[in-house]
Amino acid sequence: MKTYQQKGSDSLLITNHKTSQKLLIKDVIFLKGSINYSIVYLENGKTKTLPHTLKFYEEFLRTHGFLRVHRAFLINPSYVMEYCEEKEIVKMKNGHEANISRRRKGAMKGF
Repeated sequence: MKTYQQKGSDSLLITNHKTSQKLLIKDVIFLKGSINYSIVYLENGKTKTLPHTLKFYEEFLRTHGFLRVHRAFLINPSYVMEYCEEKEIVKMKNGHEANISRRRKGAMKGF
């Protein structure tokens, strides 16, 4: 399985030997890291498992406004519903919560 990313593009193209699939970045709520895979949570409620770590996607998605708030979470700030500073979590519009690490609290100053 391969993942193609183009600078300035608004989508990710994911291919394997049988299929190819296109994900629009504006539909991605957040990515959650799971060992050597990344789970993408989409606006329509579906999830997709991608074959790379979050670090692989981080640089590309940062140019689209995504924030790395924890070693396991890469979030799209346009889907943040609430930031709870005491509990160190971010509540997303789909109802999921993402943890905020102590070192990355500075990224959440604008919320």
